Amino acid sequence: MLTLLKETPPFSELTEAVLKECAGDFRVRLYPRGSYIFRQGEPSREVFFVVVSGLVEILLATDTGEEKAVSLRRPPDFFGETVFFSNEAYPASTRAVEDTRCLLVPRGCFEKLMATDPRFAGYFSRMLAERMRHLWDGVIREQFVLGQGAERPFRKRLYEIMSTPVVTCRESDTVTDIARLISEKQISSVIVIDQSGGPLGIVTEKDLVKKILAAEHPGRNRLTAGEIMGPDPVILPPAALFQEALLAMVQRQCKHVIVADHRLVRGIVTLADLVRTQNVDALSALTAIERARDPDALKAAMRQIDRVVLGLVAGQATAAETGVLVSELYDQLVKRLIFIAEEELYAEGKGYAPCGYCWLTMGSGGRREQVIRTDQDNALVYEDPPPGKEAAFQEYFLALGGKVVAGLVELGFAPCPGKVMANNAEWCKSYREWLGTVRSWVREPQGDQLRKMTIFFDFRPVCGLFALAEKLRETILHWLSGEQVVLHFLARDALAKKIPLNPLRQVVTEKSGPHKDELDIKRSVLIHFVDCIRLFALREGVTATSTFDRLRELVKLDVFGEDDAETFRLAYDNMLMMRLRDSLQRLSQGWNPSNYVNPRRMSRRELNALREALVVASRLQYLTGMSFRV
Repeated sequence: MLTLLKETPPFSELTEAVLKECAGDFRVRLYPRGSYIFRQGEPSREVFFVVVSGLVEILLATDTGEEKAVSLRRPPDFFGETVFFSNEAYPASTRAVEDTRCLLVPRGCFEKLMATDPRFAGYFSRMLAERMRHLWDGVIREQFVLGQGAERPFRKRLYEIMSTPVVTCRESDTVTDIARLISEKQISSVIVIDQSGGPLGIVTEKDLVKKILAAEHPGRNRLTAGEIMGPDPVILPPAALFQEALLAMVQRQCKHVIVADHRLVRGIVTLADLVRTQNVDALSALTAIERARDPDALKAAMRQIDRVVLGLVAGQATAAETGVLVSELYDQLVKRLIFIAEEELYAEGKGYAPCGYCWLTMGSGGRREQVIRTDQDNALVYEDPPPGKEAAFQEYFLALGGKVVAGLVELGFAPCPGKVMANNAEWCKSYREWLGTVRSWVREPQGDQLRKMTIFFDFRPVCGLFALAEKLRETILHWLSGEQVVLHFLARDALAKKIPLNPLRQVVTEKSGPHKDELDIKRSVLIHFVDCIRLFALREGVTATSTFDRLRELVKLDVFGEDDAETFRLAYDNMLMMRLRDSLQRLSQGWNPSNYVNPRRMSRRELNALREALVVASRLQYLTGMSFRV
């Protein structure tokens, strides 16, 4: 047995001491050609099969009972992993195509190796991730390559679209010199570099007009590039994606991105470059938002944001990329609504905000995953009022919250059925009151308190005093570090939500009601990833709120291996995209977006991708249960 293990990946990666410890529990079994290893619907044998020699076929029964081979397993492939993690019946049959020898690994040994040996765990995570990539690529090909061509503009690298050579100048060059360069070269900007060629700033045509021509500055012609340049320019490496440049332009509200490699300027990407590459609505939507003076003007911007979403999906941006960019636009929208509401309150004689405050977005918005306009989840925190002013302060901020919430409704963001909105006194409080509220949740982590915690703990500041929100987050994370029992209750609540796969590996759908035969992909699939990853993040004091960012931080903290994290990321991203594509399809047909999908209407590849994601969710739940002892 020991010799066999040393020759069979991934056991060959283990130390001899570990192999000797495990060898006594492993078994090797020979399956003659044509014999079944297990049959579809049989209960789990709680062993993991590794093909040592021979060939195994995976068989699925059709509606007529006929078995069809759907895939093969060769040395050193493995099989039986689905029920291994979910402890359910086998979803397919396996049969030896030729005389086959398999290594049978008992569940206890496998779990021990997964928990104690990162290389062993990484091997199986990579295999699962590879299977998901293959499945999702198949879905993409099915939906796009065959129908709309294979171009993926959002996957282009900056070195493919940047302009070269770049015109540069020194800090000491005068504005006259720069104006001459811009005129002669017919360009819109000049990059200011240091002695070693590293970028220091950028001077644009706009800078020349705004800071020189429009200013009554004596001796303005003697001003230098260093005095008028925009400092801290956006700099990205040549391998950065089109999507990253677009996001940077939206976030920084600029039109130029310097492309540099090890501080050496290689090129420049301008708004015009992006427009040539892809019809960019994001920046025009941003401009429309900035210029809006009333909610009606913002409605026009919403239509442009919708086109941004369509462009991102058509360009095959990932859900993570789409979510970050669209969330940035929604944030700008909320900021504009807040400014409009403040002006209205002032015009109504209610004055300006009596103290500093911060608008918080929560739920999927807080995680930067709200792409299609869904229910609102928002809150407001304001500085502690002086004694006797509590009621007046709350009255102002509730009025502000009311106007912003109403504006969001006008723009298509439905009111939250649970009234988790800043126009509700329960979600519009002073800093001190918020501390008291969260403290009470932490002390009694039951029922509705748990639901409120899961919503609130994903909060993200959008407008106002960000420091107030960050102070609140730091205090909460500090409390949680000393209240491990709260995390246990949150874990128990998360694991109480069942993975919707039955013993035959069929997706479990609604049995009755308006969504009969459908699956709520948000509450039955995505929630498992969100809840479990949030738990680990809270335990480790991670301040990021995006599920993807949390995963990255947890890898840095060695909570998850890179392979495990990549598997979770792929499964989660695929399911977010499935939900988004389905919602866009519904919108194109004149229906409202929905979280429900109908597995019966999915292609075989889509259904397999859904099943694999649920298997991965089972694995994540298993790790969560182990870590939080649930």
